[in-house]
Amino acid sequence: MFAPLNRRLLMTLLLDIAPFIPPVGPDVTGAYIYRRFEVEPDTMAIAVVDEAGRPVGIIERNAFLVRMAAQYGHALWSKRPVSAWMKTDPVIADGDVTVAEFCGRVMEESPSELLHGFIVTCGGRYAGVGSMLALLQASAAQTARLAEAAEASSRRANEALAARGRFLAVMSHEIRTPLNGVLAVAEIVRRKTREPELVPFLDTIVDSGGVLLRLLNDALDLSRAEQSGLELDEEPLSAARLLDDVADLWSPQAELSGLALRVAYDGPAEAWVLGDRVRLRQVLNNLVGNAMKFASRTVDVRLSVGPADGGCLRLAAEVADDGPGVPADRMETIFQPFQQTEEGVRRGGAGLGLAVCQQIVERMGGHIRVRNRSAGGAAFSFEAHLFEVPAPAESASHAGDTGGGQRLHVLIADDNATNRLVARSLVEMFGCTSEEVADGAAAVEATRGGRFDLVLMDINMPVMNGVEATRQIRAGASPGSQAPILALTANADPADASFYRASGMNGVVEKPIKPERLLAAINAVFELPQAEPVAVSA
Repeated sequence: MFAPLNRRLLMTLLLDIAPFIPPVGPDVTGAYIYRRFEVEPDTMAIAVVDEAGRPVGIIERNAFLVRMAAQYGHALWSKRPVSAWMKTDPVIADGDVTVAEFCGRVMEESPSELLHGFIVTCGGRYAGVGSMLALLQASAAQTARLAEAAEASSRRANEALAARGRFLAVMSHEIRTPLNGVLAVAEIVRRKTREPELVPFLDTIVDSGGVLLRLLNDALDLSRAEQSGLELDEEPLSAARLLDDVADLWSPQAELSGLALRVAYDGPAEAWVLGDRVRLRQVLNNLVGNAMKFASRTVDVRLSVGPADGGCLRLAAEVADDGPGVPADRMETIFQPFQQTEEGVRRGGAGLGLAVCQQIVERMGGHIRVRNRSAGGAAFSFEAHLFEVPAPAESASHAGDTGGGQRLHVLIADDNATNRLVARSLVEMFGCTSEEVADGAAAVEATRGGRFDLVLMDINMPVMNGVEATRQIRAGASPGSQAPILALTANADPADASFYRASGMNGVVEKPIKPERLLAAINAVFELPQAEPVAVSA
């Protein structure tokens, strides 16, 4: 429990951001909770209270629906009272605590608990349910008010930004670790299942987790940009393939939504530029996701590449929909954080995606715009000038072998059993064999014999962390001292990735691990083409 604080000028209280969502008693059944979540799509958690109105537990939406749909079955859980399976130790805070004070304390004590929501009380009795998104929105609004108060408050505003950045970084790690298990295992099962009736449930898990991951990434990127920490990781990339990535990602969802996704590329097929592939895809995916949310029939994505001054190519993209368009009074603020139209609020989202797009494009030295189409709908466009580079040489080998017909033998170093299961399953899909250790010291010892072609190294491990283990491996004279090492980490900050590479690692794969990203990283280490190996079984 957190003690109450006095109200302070320009400070938002928890009671201000926690809506009163009707609680339930411990005797209600899972069927009742299931109906509540069906008719209340915006409810992320429901509090459980006793007869006196004191909170005794909490039911988090995603965990409940996954349990009902995939783990034990609807028939069993629908008849059981919530007291048998609710979370009995929720985070509880007095409504008079400020958002800043609450974030600081919970980050020190139990940051991962915010995944389940938290309960706000007044006089010890239930008053509302808070969420991580509400904290982020309140924190951003509070920081803006502090910055506008006076020049004397600039130091406090900077401290608030830094604290929010630290809070988001910690939450990122805490969320990504369990999310890696959920999404990666669901993806593996979806590829291997022979039971069609399970596919919709698995799709729901993957899609819902993907929404959470995009929200997390957008919040982190926005925080980094505000602190001038949004870095670009530039590498040679094929301009034409950017649209292939977009089409592969969004075509299935467009088909399910009854929309026509039309993709067009205008430029030389062999055009290669020096740019941040991940950030460019992020901008395109954010814009396409936004357009899909509002479109009624079609979404058009166009990318053109042409000559520019100074050895550069002009990269210009436009994403257009046939929806309601952007109201004239919102044109000036549409790229600001948490600024949404009324229609946008109704259709969901946190209002972060467009703000992140602007930050990324401007960091590339480009600009982004929006206009309403004469035929109806909105068109978002951006442009950047990127250095032209020659296309890299192709290779004919695949990730599952070393180029001489032998299977790759991989060492997996991770203290989390779920993460080891995910990594083992993925490398087996790629046709590799593997062994596992649970800490960095064991990884150093295992590599001495030189029997591993590749090491997948977690960062935060007991006994010895992944960075120190990498340094010791590289410092040794054993046959395995030069084996490629890929970091598998929930620390997604680009500065962390640069540090890992400087410590001797050959690449970084973020958690949650997506099969195609791990495969691309392995191919890049061995300088192989970005194609699926023969041994992959989808």
